[in-house]
Amino acid sequence: MRGSNTRTPRPGLHRDDSGAIMVIGVFMAMLVTGFLYYIIGIGNTIIFRERMQDAADAVAFSGAVMHARGMNLIAMINIVMALLVSILFAMRLVQWALFAAAALTIWAPPLSAALGQAGNMIRNLANSYENGVVQPALRLGHSAQDVIRTTWPYLAQTRVVVTTLTGTYQPPVTAGFIHPMIDHPLPVRPVNIRSTCLHAAEPLSRFLTFPLALLGGSVLSWATRLLDEAMALFFCPRNEANMRPHEIDPGDGSCNDGMPGQDCEYVQIRGIVIGTPPFEANQRGVSMAAWGRNTGSGGLFGTVGNLARVGLAQAEYYYEGDEDRDEWTWHMYWRARFRRFRMPSNLLGISGAVGPGIDLSLIDRVIIH
Repeated sequence: MRGSNTRTPRPGLHRDDSGAIMVIGVFMAMLVTGFLYYIIGIGNTIIFRERMQDAADAVAFSGAVMHARGMNLIAMINIVMALLVSILFAMRLVQWALFAAAALTIWAPPLSAALGQAGNMIRNLANSYENGVVQPALRLGHSAQDVIRTTWPYLAQTRVVVTTLTGTYQPPVTAGFIHPMIDHPLPVRPVNIRSTCLHAAEPLSRFLTFPLALLGGSVLSWATRLLDEAMALFFCPRNEANMRPHEIDPGDGSCNDGMPGQDCEYVQIRGIVIGTPPFEANQRGVSMAAWGRNTGSGGLFGTVGNLARVGLAQAEYYYEGDEDRDEWTWHMYWRARFRRFRMPSNLLGISGAVGPGIDLSLIDRVIIH
Protein backbone atom coordinates (compact mmCIF):
# COMPACT_ATOMS: atom_id res chain seq x y z
CA MET A 1 0.00 0.00 0.00
CA ARG A 2 1.15 3.51 -0.88
CA GLY A 3 1.56 6.05 1.85
CA SER A 4 -0.96 8.91 1.99
CA ASN A 5 1.80 11.49 2.33
CA THR A 6 3.19 10.97 -1.10
CA ARG A 7 3.85 14.41 -2.66
CA THR A 8 3.09 15.39 -6.24
CA PRO A 9 6.26 16.60 -7.90
CA ARG A 10 6.26 20.42 -8.51
CA PRO A 11 6.63 21.73 -12.07
CA GLY A 12 9.76 23.49 -13.14
CA LEU A 13 10.25 27.19 -12.69
CA HIS A 14 9.71 27.90 -16.38
CA ARG A 15 6.31 26.22 -16.20
CA ASP A 16 5.12 27.74 -12.87
CA ASP A 17 2.27 30.32 -13.51
CA SER A 18 1.12 30.97 -9.96
CA GLY A 19 0.90 34.71 -8.97
CA ALA A 20 0.61 35.94 -12.55
CA ILE A 21 -2.56 37.90 -11.75
CA MET A 22 -0.75 39.64 -8.90
CA VAL A 23 1.91 40.97 -11.28
CA ILE A 24 -0.77 42.30 -13.63
CA GLY A 25 -2.61 43.80 -10.65
CA VAL A 26 0.53 45.67 -9.54
CA PHE A 27 0.92 47.27 -12.95
CA MET A 28 -2.78 48.10 -13.10
CA ALA A 29 -2.63 49.61 -9.59
CA MET A 30 0.26 51.83 -10.64
CA LEU A 31 -1.65 52.87 -13.75
CA VAL A 32 -4.78 53.66 -11.77
CA THR A 33 -2.70 55.59 -9.24
CA GLY A 34 -1.24 57.69 -12.03
CA PHE A 35 -4.72 58.34 -13.42
CA LEU A 36 -5.98 59.39 -9.99
CA TYR A 37 -3.14 61.86 -9.57
CA TYR A 38 -3.91 63.27 -13.00
CA ILE A 39 -7.62 63.61 -12.20
CA ILE A 40 -7.00 65.15 -8.78
CA GLY A 41 -4.43 67.53 -10.25
CA ILE A 42 -6.81 68.66 -12.98
CA GLY A 43 -9.59 69.13 -10.43
CA ASN A 44 -7.34 71.22 -8.19
CA THR A 45 -6.27 73.24 -11.19
CA ILE A 46 -9.87 74.00 -12.13
CA ILE A 47 -10.62 75.14 -8.58
CA PHE A 48 -7.54 77.30 -8.41
CA ARG A 49 -8.27 78.58 -11.91
CA GLU A 50 -11.60 79.89 -10.65
CA ARG A 51 -9.89 81.54 -7.67
CA MET A 52 -7.36 83.14 -10.00
CA GLN A 53 -10.16 84.47 -12.19
CA ASP A 54 -12.03 85.81 -9.17
CA ALA A 55 -8.87 87.58 -8.09
CA ALA A 56 -8.37 89.05 -11.58
CA ASP A 57 -11.99 90.26 -11.59
CA ALA A 58 -11.50 91.89 -8.20
CA VAL A 59 -8.27 93.55 -9.32
CA ALA A 60 -9.73 94.95 -12.55
CA PHE A 61 -12.95 96.16 -10.94
CA SER A 62 -11.23 97.75 -7.93
CA GLY A 63 -8.89 99.58 -10.30
CA ALA A 64 -11.82 100.90 -12.35
CA VAL A 65 -13.71 101.90 -9.19
CA MET A 66 -10.70 103.85 -7.93
CA HIS A 67 -10.40 105.72 -11.22
CA ALA A 68 -14.13 106.51 -11.17
CA ARG A 69 -13.80 107.84 -7.62
CA GLY A 70 -10.93 110.05 -8.73
CA MET A 71 -13.07 111.52 -11.49
CA ASN A 72 -15.93 112.07 -9.03
CA LEU A 73 -13.56 113.86 -6.65
CA ILE A 74 -12.51 116.21 -9.43
CA ALA A 75 -16.18 116.84 -10.21
CA MET A 76 -16.94 117.47 -6.53
CA ILE A 77 -14.12 120.04 -6.30
CA ASN A 78 -15.46 121.77 -9.40
CA ILE A 79 -18.93 121.93 -7.85
CA VAL A 80 -17.55 123.41 -4.61
CA MET A 81 -15.52 125.98 -6.55
CA ALA A 82 -18.58 126.97 -8.59
CA LEU A 83 -20.68 127.25 -5.39
CA LEU A 84 -18.19 129.64 -3.78
CA VAL A 85 -18.06 131.78 -6.91
CA SER A 86 -21.87 131.72 -7.08
CA ILE A 87 -22.02 133.29 -3.60
CA LEU A 88 -19.64 135.99 -4.81
CA PHE A 89 -21.87 136.65 -7.82
CA ALA A 90 -24.92 136.96 -5.56
CA MET A 91 -23.09 139.56 -3.45
CA ARG A 92 -22.07 141.46 -6.59
CA LEU A 93 -25.66 141.44 -7.86
CA VAL A 94 -26.91 142.85 -4.57
CA GLN A 95 -24.14 145.45 -4.64
CA TRP A 96 -25.02 146.71 -8.12
CA ALA A 97 -28.75 146.53 -7.40
CA LEU A 98 -28.22 148.88 -4.43
CA PHE A 99 -26.14 151.25 -6.55
CA ALA A 100 -28.80 151.23 -9.26
CA ALA A 101 -31.52 151.93 -6.68
CA ALA A 102 -29.46 154.81 -5.26
CA ALA A 103 -29.15 156.30 -8.73
CA LEU A 104 -32.88 155.98 -9.36
CA THR A 105 -33.77 157.64 -6.05
CA ILE A 106 -31.59 160.67 -6.54
CA TRP A 107 -34.70 162.78 -6.00
CA ALA A 108 -34.71 161.61 -2.37
CA PRO A 109 -31.19 162.36 -1.07
CA PRO A 110 -31.52 160.60 2.31
CA LEU A 111 -32.79 157.39 0.71
CA SER A 112 -30.25 157.57 -2.08
CA ALA A 113 -27.43 158.07 0.40
CA ALA A 114 -28.58 155.13 2.52
CA LEU A 115 -28.77 152.87 -0.51
CA GLY A 116 -25.34 154.01 -1.69
CA GLN A 117 -23.87 153.36 1.75
CA ALA A 118 -25.40 149.87 1.82
CA GLY A 119 -23.98 149.24 -1.64
CA ASN A 120 -20.51 150.28 -0.52
CA MET A 121 -20.77 147.97 2.51
CA ILE A 122 -21.76 145.00 0.32
CA ARG A 123 -18.94 145.86 -2.11
CA ASN A 124 -16.36 145.85 0.69
CA LEU A 125 -17.77 142.60 2.00
CA ALA A 126 -17.66 141.06 -1.49
CA ASN A 127 -14.07 142.22 -2.01
CA SER A 128 -13.02 140.71 1.31
CA TYR A 129 -14.85 137.49 0.48
CA GLU A 130 -13.24 137.30 -2.97
CA ASN A 131 -9.71 138.00 -1.72
CA GLY A 132 -9.93 136.01 1.49
CA VAL A 133 -12.09 133.03 0.51
CA VAL A 134 -12.75 132.63 -3.20
CA GLN A 135 -9.25 133.10 -4.59
CA PRO A 136 -7.52 130.85 -1.99
CA ALA A 137 -10.25 128.24 -2.47
CA LEU A 138 -9.80 128.30 -6.26
CA ARG A 139 -6.04 127.90 -5.88
CA LEU A 140 -6.52 125.05 -3.43
CA GLY A 141 -9.07 123.37 -5.68
CA HIS A 142 -6.80 123.65 -8.72
CA SER A 143 -3.86 122.17 -6.79
CA ALA A 144 -6.01 119.36 -5.37
CA GLN A 145 -7.32 118.44 -8.81
CA ASP A 146 -3.81 118.43 -10.24
CA VAL A 147 -2.63 116.14 -7.45
CA ILE A 148 -5.59 113.80 -7.97
CA ARG A 149 -4.98 113.74 -11.72
CA THR A 150 -1.37 112.63 -11.38
CA THR A 151 -1.35 110.54 -8.20
CA TRP A 152 -4.69 108.74 -8.29
CA PRO A 153 -3.38 105.93 -10.56
CA TYR A 154 -0.76 105.26 -7.85
CA LEU A 155 -3.54 104.89 -5.29
CA ALA A 156 -5.43 102.56 -7.63
CA GLN A 157 -2.33 100.41 -8.03
CA THR A 158 -1.85 100.38 -4.26
CA ARG A 159 -5.46 99.30 -3.78
CA VAL A 160 -4.87 96.43 -6.19
CA VAL A 161 -1.76 95.29 -4.32
CA VAL A 162 -3.70 95.34 -1.04
CA THR A 163 -6.49 93.33 -2.67
CA THR A 164 -4.10 90.60 -3.76
CA LEU A 165 -2.04 90.49 -0.57
CA THR A 166 -4.78 90.48 2.07
CA GLY A 167 -5.03 86.69 1.89
CA THR A 168 -8.52 86.52 0.41
CA TYR A 169 -7.13 85.02 -2.78
CA GLN A 170 -4.06 83.34 -1.30
CA PRO A 171 -3.38 80.69 -2.31
CA PRO A 172 -2.88 80.66 -5.24
CA VAL A 173 -2.42 84.39 -6.01
CA THR A 174 1.02 85.77 -5.24
CA ALA A 175 0.90 89.15 -7.05
CA GLY A 176 -1.43 91.37 -9.04
CA PHE A 177 -1.47 94.69 -10.87
CA ILE A 178 -3.54 96.70 -13.32
CA HIS A 179 -2.75 97.90 -16.81
CA PRO A 180 -2.29 100.67 -17.87
CA MET A 181 0.23 101.34 -15.19
CA ILE A 182 0.78 104.53 -13.20
CA ASP A 183 2.15 106.46 -16.20
CA HIS A 184 -1.43 107.25 -17.35
CA PRO A 185 -2.93 110.16 -15.36
CA LEU A 186 -6.64 110.80 -15.21
CA PRO A 187 -7.94 112.29 -18.49
CA VAL A 188 -8.46 115.88 -17.34
CA ARG A 189 -6.65 119.16 -17.87
CA PRO A 190 -6.95 122.75 -16.51
CA VAL A 191 -9.14 125.11 -18.52
CA ASN A 192 -10.07 128.79 -18.37
CA ILE A 193 -11.63 130.00 -15.12
CA ARG A 194 -14.52 131.28 -17.21
CA SER A 195 -15.89 127.74 -17.12
CA THR A 196 -16.25 127.98 -13.33
CA CYS A 197 -17.90 131.38 -13.64
CA LEU A 198 -20.44 130.17 -16.19
CA HIS A 199 -21.41 127.25 -13.95
CA ALA A 200 -21.55 129.57 -10.94
CA ALA A 201 -23.84 131.99 -12.75
CA GLU A 202 -26.27 129.30 -13.93
CA PRO A 203 -28.41 128.91 -10.75
CA LEU A 204 -28.60 132.69 -10.26
CA SER A 205 -29.60 133.39 -13.85
CA ARG A 206 -32.27 130.68 -13.71
CA PHE A 207 -33.68 132.25 -10.56
CA LEU A 208 -33.67 135.76 -11.99
CA THR A 209 -35.19 134.78 -15.34
CA PHE A 210 -37.86 132.48 -13.94
CA PRO A 211 -40.69 134.97 -14.67
CA LEU A 212 -39.75 134.80 -18.36
CA ALA A 213 -40.87 131.17 -18.46
CA LEU A 214 -44.35 132.44 -19.29
CA LEU A 215 -43.00 133.87 -22.57
CA GLY A 216 -41.70 130.53 -23.82
CA GLY A 217 -38.73 128.26 -23.50
CA SER A 218 -36.67 129.94 -26.22
CA VAL A 219 -36.96 133.37 -24.57
CA LEU A 220 -36.05 131.90 -21.19
CA SER A 221 -33.05 130.07 -22.62
CA TRP A 222 -31.82 133.16 -24.44
CA ALA A 223 -32.19 135.39 -21.38
CA THR A 224 -30.50 132.83 -19.10
CA ARG A 225 -27.55 132.47 -21.44
CA LEU A 226 -27.19 136.23 -21.77
CA LEU A 227 -27.22 136.70 -18.00
CA ASP A 228 -24.66 133.89 -17.58
CA GLU A 229 -22.30 135.59 -20.00
CA ALA A 230 -22.79 138.99 -18.37
CA MET A 231 -22.01 137.75 -14.84
CA ALA A 232 -19.02 135.74 -16.10
CA LEU A 233 -17.73 138.82 -17.88
CA PHE A 234 -18.13 141.42 -15.12
CA PHE A 235 -17.94 139.41 -11.86
CA CYS A 236 -15.51 136.56 -12.60
CA PRO A 237 -12.22 136.57 -10.62
CA ARG A 238 -9.03 137.16 -12.56
CA ASN A 239 -7.89 134.27 -14.73
CA GLU A 240 -4.79 133.03 -12.96
CA ALA A 241 -3.22 129.75 -14.06
CA ASN A 242 -3.31 128.33 -10.53
CA MET A 243 -7.05 129.06 -10.13
CA ARG A 244 -8.40 127.18 -13.14
CA PRO A 245 -10.73 124.17 -12.90
CA HIS A 246 -9.98 120.82 -14.52
CA GLU A 247 -12.22 119.44 -17.25
CA ILE A 248 -12.13 116.51 -19.67
CA ASP A 249 -9.38 116.83 -22.23
CA PRO A 250 -11.48 117.51 -25.35
CA GLY A 251 -9.44 115.47 -27.83
CA ASP A 252 -11.08 114.88 -31.19
CA GLY A 253 -14.32 113.44 -29.82
CA SER A 254 -13.67 109.82 -30.80
CA CYS A 255 -12.67 106.74 -28.86
CA ASN A 256 -9.40 106.61 -30.77
CA ASP A 257 -8.03 109.75 -29.11
CA GLY A 258 -7.59 108.06 -25.74
CA MET A 259 -10.55 109.78 -24.12
CA PRO A 260 -13.17 108.42 -21.72
CA GLY A 261 -16.46 107.07 -22.91
CA GLN A 262 -18.13 103.77 -23.55
CA ASP A 263 -15.75 101.30 -25.22
CA CYS A 264 -12.93 103.86 -25.42
CA GLU A 265 -9.51 102.36 -24.95
CA TYR A 266 -8.22 104.86 -22.37
CA VAL A 267 -10.66 103.88 -19.65
CA GLN A 268 -10.16 100.13 -20.04
CA ILE A 269 -8.53 98.74 -16.89
CA ARG A 270 -7.00 95.27 -17.21
CA GLY A 271 -6.45 93.21 -14.09
CA ILE A 272 -3.55 90.76 -14.14
CA VAL A 273 -2.79 88.33 -11.32
CA ILE A 274 0.02 85.79 -11.03
CA GLY A 275 -0.23 82.63 -8.99
CA THR A 276 1.53 79.39 -8.15
CA PRO A 277 0.31 76.13 -9.76
CA PRO A 278 -1.28 73.95 -7.08
CA PHE A 279 -0.32 70.48 -8.25
CA GLU A 280 3.40 69.90 -7.56
CA ALA A 281 2.42 67.02 -5.27
CA ASN A 282 0.28 65.54 -8.02
CA GLN A 283 3.17 65.72 -10.45
CA ARG A 284 5.40 63.87 -7.99
CA GLY A 285 2.70 61.24 -7.60
CA VAL A 286 2.52 60.71 -11.35
CA SER A 287 6.31 60.41 -11.47
CA MET A 288 6.20 57.79 -8.72
CA ALA A 289 3.47 55.88 -10.57
CA ALA A 290 5.69 56.00 -13.66
CA TRP A 291 8.47 54.21 -11.75
CA GLY A 292 10.50 57.32 -11.17
CA ARG A 293 10.35 58.71 -14.67
CA ASN A 294 10.29 62.47 -14.91
CA THR A 295 6.98 63.62 -16.38
CA GLY A 296 8.62 66.86 -17.55
CA SER A 297 7.19 70.32 -17.90
CA GLY A 298 5.91 69.92 -21.41
CA GLY A 299 3.22 67.38 -20.71
CA LEU A 300 -0.28 67.79 -19.39
CA PHE A 301 0.81 69.32 -16.09
CA GLY A 302 3.15 71.74 -17.82
CA THR A 303 0.45 72.95 -20.19
CA VAL A 304 -2.24 73.29 -17.55
CA GLY A 305 0.29 74.81 -15.14
CA ASN A 306 1.21 77.60 -17.52
CA LEU A 307 -2.47 78.41 -18.03
CA ALA A 308 -3.07 78.41 -14.28
CA ARG A 309 -0.30 80.87 -13.51
CA VAL A 310 -2.04 83.96 -14.92
CA GLY A 311 -5.53 85.41 -14.46
CA LEU A 312 -6.86 88.17 -16.73
CA ALA A 313 -9.94 90.40 -16.46
CA GLN A 314 -11.11 93.79 -17.67
CA ALA A 315 -13.27 96.64 -16.37
CA GLU A 316 -13.77 100.29 -17.25
CA TYR A 317 -14.78 103.57 -15.67
CA TYR A 318 -17.29 105.65 -17.58
CA TYR A 319 -19.65 108.64 -17.34
CA GLU A 320 -23.22 107.55 -16.78
CA GLY A 321 -25.00 110.85 -17.52
CA ASP A 322 -26.33 112.20 -20.81
CA GLU A 323 -24.50 115.54 -20.72
CA ASP A 324 -21.97 116.68 -23.29
CA ARG A 325 -18.34 115.87 -22.73
CA ASP A 326 -17.47 119.32 -21.36
CA GLU A 327 -19.95 118.68 -18.52
CA TRP A 328 -18.46 115.36 -17.44
CA THR A 329 -16.38 116.90 -14.65
CA TRP A 330 -19.26 118.98 -13.28
CA HIS A 331 -21.45 116.04 -12.24
CA MET A 332 -20.52 113.09 -10.01
CA TYR A 333 -21.87 110.44 -12.38
CA TRP A 334 -18.70 108.40 -12.88
CA ARG A 335 -19.19 104.64 -12.46
CA ALA A 336 -17.32 101.36 -13.04
CA ARG A 337 -18.36 98.14 -14.72
CA PHE A 338 -16.91 94.92 -16.11
CA ARG A 339 -16.05 94.58 -19.78
CA ARG A 340 -15.44 91.40 -21.73
CA PHE A 341 -11.72 90.83 -22.05
CA ARG A 342 -10.39 89.86 -25.47
CA MET A 343 -6.87 88.80 -26.29
CA PRO A 344 -5.37 90.52 -29.37
CA SER A 345 -4.82 88.47 -32.49
CA ASN A 346 -1.11 89.29 -32.38
CA LEU A 347 1.43 90.47 -29.87
CA LEU A 348 2.60 94.10 -29.81
CA GLY A 349 0.89 94.67 -33.14
CA ILE A 350 3.33 92.35 -34.94
CA SER A 351 1.70 89.53 -36.84
CA GLY A 352 3.24 86.19 -35.95
CA ALA A 353 5.21 87.64 -33.03
CA VAL A 354 4.41 84.63 -30.89
CA GLY A 355 4.89 82.11 -33.63
CA PRO A 356 3.70 81.29 -37.10
CA GLY A 357 0.04 80.40 -37.21
CA ILE A 358 -0.57 81.20 -33.50
CA ASP A 359 -3.59 83.35 -32.74
CA LEU A 360 -3.59 84.77 -29.20
CA SER A 361 -7.36 85.17 -29.32
CA LEU A 362 -7.61 81.38 -29.01
CA ILE A 363 -6.49 81.75 -25.39
CA ASP A 364 -9.90 83.33 -24.71
CA ARG A 365 -11.42 79.88 -24.99
CA VAL A 366 -9.05 78.41 -22.42
CA ILE A 367 -8.27 80.86 -19.63
CA ILE A 368 -10.86 83.65 -19.97
CA HIS A 369 -14.49 83.34 -18.94
